[in-house]
Amino acid sequence: MNLQIGSTVGDYQIVGILGAGGMGKVYKVRNGISDRVEAMKVLLPDLAAQPELSDRFLREIKTQASLEHANIAALHTALRVDNQLLMLMEFVEGVTLEQKLKDGPLPVEQALDYISQVLSALDYAHKHGVIHRDIKPANMMLTPAGLVKLMDFGIAKGSGDHRLTMTGTTMGSLYYMSPEQIRGAANVDARADLYSVGVTLYELATGTRPFDGDSEFAIMSAHLEKTPVPPVEVDPRLPQGLNDAILMAVEKDPAMRFQTAGAFRAALQSVLPAKEAAPALQAAPPPPAQAIAQPIPPAPAFQPMAQAPRPMAAANPKSKRGLWMAAGALAAALGAIAVIEFGPWKDTKAQTPPPSQAQAQPTAPVPAPVQTAPPAAEPAPQPTAVPSQPQQTTAPAPALAKTKTAGKPAASQTVAASASLTPVQPGQTVTQPPVQPPTAQPIPQPAQQQVAQQPPKPAEPQPVMPSRAEMMAARERHAQLEARAGGIRTTLQSLQRSQAASGLNLNARFTQPASLMDTYMKASADALHDNDLVSAKDFMDKAERQVEILEKLLNR
Repeated sequence: MNLQIGSTVGDYQIVGILGAGGMGKVYKVRNGISDRVEAMKVLLPDLAAQPELSDRFLREIKTQASLEHANIAALHTALRVDNQLLMLMEFVEGVTLEQKLKDGPLPVEQALDYISQVLSALDYAHKHGVIHRDIKPANMMLTPAGLVKLMDFGIAKGSGDHRLTMTGTTMGSLYYMSPEQIRGAANVDARADLYSVGVTLYELATGTRPFDGDSEFAIMSAHLEKTPVPPVEVDPRLPQGLNDAILMAVEKDPAMRFQTAGAFRAALQSVLPAKEAAPALQAAPPPPAQAIAQPIPPAPAFQPMAQAPRPMAAANPKSKRGLWMAAGALAAALGAIAVIEFGPWKDTKAQTPPPSQAQAQPTAPVPAPVQTAPPAAEPAPQPTAVPSQPQQTTAPAPALAKTKTAGKPAASQTVAASASLTPVQPGQTVTQPPVQPPTAQPIPQPAQQQVAQQPPKPAEPQPVMPSRAEMMAARERHAQLEARAGGIRTTLQSLQRSQAASGLNLNARFTQPASLMDTYMKASADALHDNDLVSAKDFMDKAERQVEILEKLLNR
């Protein structure tokens, strides 16, 4: 069978080589009928004659066919050509996490996101009785949309299959192999995959491997005997929760590790929110401005709140972020209450006498409001006594004093604010009404002050970050849509070549929606990369409409 680039195998034309593993080689091919680009895996020529490897390859085909998950590369079909098995897989465009590591360790958020997707795939596979047994960064493909695809189930086995050995394992896999796999234990289970995930996460977060050596024996001995350096000692900036999860995953004893991929994934999801909340506290919006014409001094009862010391745990925002958020919300609520309940009363002028007193003095008009006395913190100015006046009467500070001068017009009567002195002429009488509690009736306020009675506008709600499940679903949809778009592009390229051979250009009814499709797909990929779920969905909806138009035109 000719496997050179440009040759044809069945209905597939070989257009490139994607890679080679311990058992086979993977080619990039194009289906001559559908124009869909796929990945074709075949056994290496010198191994095809070995029955045990042929059986293993057939087992891989059946295992892959039983798995349908967004984070697992899908099997399209399998066939025999010249008595040799071929596996046709989903072509996943992107880079492996091994290639990403060449630029150094990944940001914590990215590492947790990618490994959470891998654990989602493993949780699904383990529940279907499939153990991967070759987890490593080279088998994790990252698409441009941020979707991670778990690849190469070549040495996967069922949970009850004890016959499979590690023939063909490369040295690269030794860095991630569990101790029980190195010992050749017959009861290797799903926890071996979780050990390999822990080693991978250690490398993604720190840029170094936890177990290393200058020979295969040294690497295997490290897995069996060495205790890894805690990740936080390699990089002190790493969250303590991430450090603890990694060390638990790489325990020598399987009973001391996470027992399921779901439990491991839940532990990682509890690490990320604490890390993301700290910037949110620093960027908290200031309290809303008070809607008043003149500045109002803060009420004395609330001054201790404004001068309260910072929390003692300010040096550790992650451990106290819940307390800080609760304290901030309480402070904002108390501030709003102070504005609503005390704001209008702060500048209220001398009150109109109660109804009962008004009836007792029918000739006294309602006094006009006067300026508010200085704040309580400053003493009120004291009037200078006139020598010719033999007697003065001082109204008590908490009461509203009302004076009446005998034989003088009612206009000379004055209602003084609290904490002020009122001179009294000889022969005058002073009537001091009892202190009346505030009535439920509203007090007339100047138009300028009535603005302060209105509650402040609530702060604009902060944007809600999409959940990890929502982002996963969006990325899966983008990947499916990209697969449809890729098939359309391939068909249009073939159509364009045939048109060019006849000296014609591709009709605008094809080029216009194709251009819009590519633009919207690129925009949705960028939005997914920025975790902008709303924009990503909007662009995907627009792209899908163009895809449907083109599929109808191309009879796909």
